[in-house]
Amino acid sequence: TTTTTTTTDLMDLFHRKPIEALEYEVRETGDEEYEDVIIDSVEGGSITAAIFGIVKGTVGPAVLYLPRGFAMSGYAVAVPSMIIATATYLYSATRLLQCWKVESDKVKLFSQKLEEIRELLDPPSSQNTKNLELSHGYGSISSTETTTKDESSMMQSPKTLLTYPELSRRAFGQASALISGGIAAMQFGVCLTYLIFVPQNLYESTKSLFGLEVPRHFFLLGMLSIETPLVWIRDIRKLTPMNILATMLIAFGLASVLFIALFGRSDVTQLSSSSRLIEDIVHLPASSPTWFLFIGTSFFCFEGAITLIVPLQEAVYKKQDRERFPSINRRVTTSIVTFYIFFAIICWASFGDSVQTALTASLPKSVLSTIVQFAYSIAVIFTFPLQAFPALEVVCHTTETKVGTYESRTILKRNMLASTIICFLGLIAVIAIDYLGNVVSLLGSLVGIPIALVYPPLMHNQLVPSSLTTRFLNYTLSGVGVIATIVASYTTIKCWNEGAG
Repeated sequence: TTTTTTTTDLMDLFHRKPIEALEYEVRETGDEEYEDVIIDSVEGGSITAAIFGIVKGTVGPAVLYLPRGFAMSGYAVAVPSMIIATATYLYSATRLLQCWKVESDKVKLFSQKLEEIRELLDPPSSQNTKNLELSHGYGSISSTETTTKDESSMMQSPKTLLTYPELSRRAFGQASALISGGIAAMQFGVCLTYLIFVPQNLYESTKSLFGLEVPRHFFLLGMLSIETPLVWIRDIRKLTPMNILATMLIAFGLASVLFIALFGRSDVTQLSSSSRLIEDIVHLPASSPTWFLFIGTSFFCFEGAITLIVPLQEAVYKKQDRERFPSINRRVTTSIVTFYIFFAIICWASFGDSVQTALTASLPKSVLSTIVQFAYSIAVIFTFPLQAFPALEVVCHTTETKVGTYESRTILKRNMLASTIICFLGLIAVIAIDYLGNVVSLLGSLVGIPIALVYPPLMHNQLVPSSLTTRFLNYTLSGVGVIATIVASYTTIKCWNEGAG
């Protein structure tokens, strides 16, 4: 017997183990023969692969924006903001995973009911020739023996992948289009920051290496010429090699930047490097007049994590690992944020208050600094199409140019649409090329806070039976999120020129 899987989401990027059978049943097939039938299985990865997914979804180029954010706000504002943002994010992530658990159990229960109906409708003698299709949501398998078209359509279990947008659809119906649009806007916004980050990075590296001051707009045009054909790719699995290379380059870049901040300072003379750094940390300012810009930045750090958390939960193939995943997510995320705070303070103290939003542009002139700048630029260029893919998919579904369609006219229409969007982002990047920090803050405030803070608690109230206390806490957190969105967005726009750099 052969099997087919229903895996269709971004988790194809992560290495998955083969189908893991969780439960077997021995059934008689006739002529005194027996066969093992898998009656509960999922396809996915181990808990270790899920941890890698959490790290990959959270740690990215956005970490380089934090030192500038700390300098613009002061440690007395930045550190508590990061702690509050992390706590509220983890609360919302837990609520989102609880929504997934309830809906996943409904899918399994529905599958079991279908199986019972099938057994009632099929006479015992036909069990040897009829296929029993078992679907348990993500990673379900089905045998390929023949059934009629009508029976197949009647008995087929729902195979919709439970993602953040799908859970919002089940909670809010047609109103969930606002959430899907917000997620797409966030993804495109991240792509916009890449279009500002890379030209600034390459400007500094070419200036250091060749002594040439090439205008950043030329680098932007070059990046657009690279990214436009890359976003035409319709099979996300083809982006896997670039994703792996980008991950390696980002890891190398982070380690190198931290090394330069700790040991690569050229201004150290009498005091040792570590002693001078400690002295600089002690004298860092506690607050700054532009502290409000960090509110959005603190939530921007989780731009990739909240939408990935449910697919990662579904991708874990062992039942006991699925139950452990929420607590592991909390521990891993807390560790990442602890590193973020350490990284931001060290780099801020090392490079001073003049540190730029694109941190690599603030590195002292050296061979290692130039290598890091080029490495990060390549990593971001390769990450761009992967970041744009889910947002483009939302737009294509809205305009009926779906990714899986292979008609030449549809493919051409999708490519033209993708090219138009990327060029439009490029136009915005030209206007905002000196305001990367503001763009990051505005994205975090206007889009990041609602996605991470407002919607998940409301979805929980709609999908999960809970106590009055829990519902009150959910409404309270969502209300605070709405207020934070309005206030942080307004202040960022009002004081736009103060955040340049």
